[in-house]
Amino acid sequence: MTPQTTLDPITGSLVDERFLADIPRRRERPAWVLNESLALVGAWEPLFHRRRLGTTHVDDETFYAYEHSEQFVKEILAIGANLLVTAYDKNYYVDEEEFVLKQQLAGHCRKHGLRLGVYIRADNIYSEVFVERLKTDDLLARQADGRVPRYGSQEWRKNVCFHKPGNIEAFKKSIRRAIAELGVDMLHLDGFGVGGTESHGACRCDACRQDFTVFLQRRWGGDPKSCKRRFGHTCLEGIEPPGHLILPAIPTGRVTDPVWQEWVSFRCTWMARVARIISEYVYELNPDVAILGNSGLGVRENCALLEGYDAATYCQYVDMMGNEDAFQAHMGPEGQVIQRARQHKLVEPTGAFLWNYMQHGPSERNLRRQLSHAAAFNRGRTACMGFSFACYDDFRTNGGVKRKFADWQKQNWAHFQQLGPVTDVAVWRESRAMAFAEPITYATAMRLEQLLIEDRVPFHIAQGEWPADTRVLALPNLAFLDDARCARLAQFVEQGGSLLVIGQTSSLDGWGRRRSDFGLRAILPPEVRMAGLAFDQHIAGANDPIKPGRETVGDKDHWPCRQVGKGRVIYIPELVDPATQPSLFNADHTYNFGLDLTNWRVPEKADEVRKALAWLLDEGPSMRVKSERGVLANYYRQSGTGRFYCHLVNLLEKAVPEIVFDMDVPAGSQVASVRVISPDGVDAERHRWEVAGTHLLVELARLDIYSVIIIQTT
Repeated sequence: MTPQTTLDPITGSLVDERFLADIPRRRERPAWVLNESLALVGAWEPLFHRRRLGTTHVDDETFYAYEHSEQFVKEILAIGANLLVTAYDKNYYVDEEEFVLKQQLAGHCRKHGLRLGVYIRADNIYSEVFVERLKTDDLLARQADGRVPRYGSQEWRKNVCFHKPGNIEAFKKSIRRAIAELGVDMLHLDGFGVGGTESHGACRCDACRQDFTVFLQRRWGGDPKSCKRRFGHTCLEGIEPPGHLILPAIPTGRVTDPVWQEWVSFRCTWMARVARIISEYVYELNPDVAILGNSGLGVRENCALLEGYDAATYCQYVDMMGNEDAFQAHMGPEGQVIQRARQHKLVEPTGAFLWNYMQHGPSERNLRRQLSHAAAFNRGRTACMGFSFACYDDFRTNGGVKRKFADWQKQNWAHFQQLGPVTDVAVWRESRAMAFAEPITYATAMRLEQLLIEDRVPFHIAQGEWPADTRVLALPNLAFLDDARCARLAQFVEQGGSLLVIGQTSSLDGWGRRRSDFGLRAILPPEVRMAGLAFDQHIAGANDPIKPGRETVGDKDHWPCRQVGKGRVIYIPELVDPATQPSLFNADHTYNFGLDLTNWRVPEKADEVRKALAWLLDEGPSMRVKSERGVLANYYRQSGTGRFYCHLVNLLEKAVPEIVFDMDVPAGSQVASVRVISPDGVDAERHRWEVAGTHLLVELARLDIYSVIIIQTT
């Protein structure tokens, strides 16, 4: 790596692309990933690992042989799946007796036309079988206290560090064998990240420390003046990775410490670097091999801080992104509308698809709901169809329901291709601002997004560039905004866009230094004033000798608005009360990744937000759906065809009558036809439509679980 040393001292992206410049980017997504459905069955725990865990069966050899049989392949195809991911490399160990079965399975897959993927987990090493290697090779990760982090309670699975070249080479060797000897179509790279999870054994080994020093020197060493402004001195070799002594071992509020900021950027950059190294290596071996990566997708967590994960960059190098959260589509215990719309919208701008763990269970209706939700928000890719019965959920359960859905998709596959979002509102989760944000920023984003989801507003989540058709940008308490980003936002408004500005947005510059006035002052209503500071010591930080003051918010009920150029601006002082938010940490100061539904609800002042959005959108959303709460809508336009789509998904346990869809016909276009397709039968397709002036009105007689309205314009 030999990037240039010059650096804008305030602006810049979260990932420093110059540290990737020595890895030419040639790889494109395999055509089959873009053109085929991705309906996957998993069987990815090796027999040796099941035995070591103590979770196997009396008939484990018989069951494992079944997972490599022709019968298994035929049964997967029978439910409409087109991809199998089998066990292969668990932490660099491949059992050679099992590998013979893999070769047999690969032959069955080729014979019957089933695509084959293999599972590789490379962030740990199976230490019990690599005793001699670990005596001679420096591979292991080290926590700040020198201990080797492990995979949870599986103490023999020791974490490795990808800052040590031997691990990258071993990773490549495993990939090469899978592609060369098995002829796989996909690599499922689980734990495909760098450095572990902060507060849960993140790496601070000597290799990490050395690379961090090099990172700092290359970014700041060539400009002593900026370096001193950044750190207060120019002794870069003396700066250590943060997170050694304090508890919790990560910032609990805004990330304003410059070394923590650099560490977050360093981690995100190295994860992107390793992802590009591996993706380009796969391309070199076979450009038709796809990659399913699994790292750190989250909607309430600061994954950049916790894991060095930046979705906008990482997902450029994988074709599918793994998602292991528990937010499958359903109505929650207190009536919450639980879904994965956010997760899909975070990944979609990169062109990647999402793979969700989906526990289908015995309920046919729940199965149909999960498949429908995935199809609607994942551009037709249902992804998870179950597992071998000896691993997890038996894929054969309700196989006829799965096959019927897959056949319906196949018949209508043209309507799931070349889709792009319709964006009236974009929630700007700007990567750098979110990486350094306090938890209330994530709560604010989630509450606002929940309102847009429940109200079925055409919206998108942007992390860098926002879609060209964006009419309103929502800024969810983005305190960290540099001058360049503020200028972009001002230009957006001057040219006719509108802003929903929330909380302390633009109160800090890109480093987190407090401004004397908002960076967006030129476009904010004149009565908006910077908040004062008040000393507000919190018991969790009572051991800190210096605790920064927090902003005091004035009149929270006054939401001033302003017309600026051709656009509009509304300012909301506070959308979410910090007092409503639970602690993000366990009693032992580790981060709490447990299921939390606190922010799966609309803001307390939801009606006021709706009025604000109505004013910002002027004539209202371009597409609207009137129905019961619990019905989701996702909207697309299809490239080059003039088609628009409204995907409707019902989370309720009953069918919903009389759905009304209203659309503004694009200027210069006419509606040529309207169709409704549904896997739920002809009753879910009955509709009538009419055009009145510039409005299209479609009345759907009944929504069971899933219907798609197709509007053809000319």
